[in-house]
Amino acid sequence: MDESALQNRLHRIKRRQYLILALLLIPNFILLGEVIGLWFAGVLAASLALIGFALLTINRRRNRNTVEQ
Repeated sequence: MDESALQNRLHRIKRRQYLILALLLIPNFILLGEVIGLWFAGVLAASLALIGFALLTINRRRNRNTVEQ
């Protein structure tokens, strides 16, 4: 396999791991909502989702800039 095929394969594995991690965290937020209240857990989950989206956007832009150079 050449290096680009291996990089694509590693990227797919990494995305799959993030998806599994996200799916494992959702039930924990439901349990957390029962303990600390649904409103506070909802605000916490929304803020973490926004932070995750911002980090994903920054990471993709950084990777796009390094590929172009």
